[in-house]
Amino acid sequence: MSNALRWLWSNLGLILLSLFLSTLIWVTAVEQENPTLEQAFPSAIPVSLINTPADMIAYGQTDARVSVLLRAPQSVWKALRPEDIRAFVNLSGLKPGTHNLPVQVQVSLGPVRIRRVEPSTLVVYLEPVAQAEVPVRVRLEGNTPLGYVARPPESETLTVTVSGPASLVAQVVEARAVVSVEGRRADVDGEFDLRPYDAQGKEVPYITLTPSRITVHIAIEQMSGFRDVAVTARLIGQVASGYRISGITVDPPIVTVYGAPEVISRIPGYLETVPLGLENTGESLEVRLPLVAPEGVSLLMKEPLVVVRVTVVPIEGSMTVRRPVEVQGLAPGLTATVAPEEVEVILNGPLPVLEKLRPEDVRVLVDLFGLTPGQYSQKPQVVVTPSGVTVGAILPATVQVEISLPVTPTPGR
Repeated sequence: MSNALRWLWSNLGLILLSLFLSTLIWVTAVEQENPTLEQAFPSAIPVSLINTPADMIAYGQTDARVSVLLRAPQSVWKALRPEDIRAFVNLSGLKPGTHNLPVQVQVSLGPVRIRRVEPSTLVVYLEPVAQAEVPVRVRLEGNTPLGYVARPPESETLTVTVSGPASLVAQVVEARAVVSVEGRRADVDGEFDLRPYDAQGKEVPYITLTPSRITVHIAIEQMSGFRDVAVTARLIGQVASGYRISGITVDPPIVTVYGAPEVISRIPGYLETVPLGLENTGESLEVRLPLVAPEGVSLLMKEPLVVVRVTVVPIEGSMTVRRPVEVQGLAPGLTATVAPEEVEVILNGPLPVLEKLRPEDVRVLVDLFGLTPGQYSQKPQVVVTPSGVTVGAILPATVQVEISLPVTPTPGR
């Protein structure tokens, strides 16, 4: 026993050195296979407030996010997700006032070391919770068109409850909804957000409104002596043969007129432009034309002109033509016969273009490039020179081609 102890004591240094070296080798191997990385987590982490004292409310940097620098093995980094990291500020036991509190971070995976948190502290204000009733006000923005007036807004909700930090609730004097009547010719009905405002017209933060939206009705009425009428373009004449009108637009489509109420009440619900001649027109038009208003009726416009756009397009049609089949690409020294020698081609396109087609504008080709003597079924190709014309069909769709060597005359015959 004493010999064993003496041996152990005399070799203790060597044993400890061996353990140290083996541990070092193991750590080095593990580090090479799964290296430790120190880096910032790629996503900012939201900070939550916990343990808020009863009947108190916290505000300030309550929606802050922090950047976290972590040190962890590579395998942990690969598995780490934003929900694995929790950042929070503990409000337990705090009294009302301003507090500069440390941000604490917890990571559910490990091993992980938290090296740095930025920002490391947050300023949080604690106050008692308060409530109050304040009146609702609807503010109108924008202007109705001339001849229209917006009546006072109507809402069934006259007051709302504001809640939040006591010092901020005390500043709120009204809950305001903003409604635009810009360019409106019809009543406004809808739900609109409310915002808390102080006596200087500034929005008060960290306040909750109940309800947060209200229903508003605003009547938009036309003043006496004013009237909206449609605008119509007066067209005369016929477009060129083979063309048609595909669309007519007038800008603006509605104008406001004014005058004595008894005169305004007698006019029809539209005004016409001066005549626009379309005789033999084969293209679209865009012109500015004056409006014709009855006596005693005035237009609520800087200048009594409207833009009339008339879209003229060719009438689409079809026609059938017969064309001979032409061969191309036939090798020298060979002859070819095609059956049938002519095919029918059905063409689609604008009638004015179809009616002016010449024989040379439509060619039917069969490509014999690389073919040796024999019989073949080939699909002819149609080449049409004018643009806008398409091939609907070829009858027949295939032709028979016989390629042969020329016949050599027999001597003596």
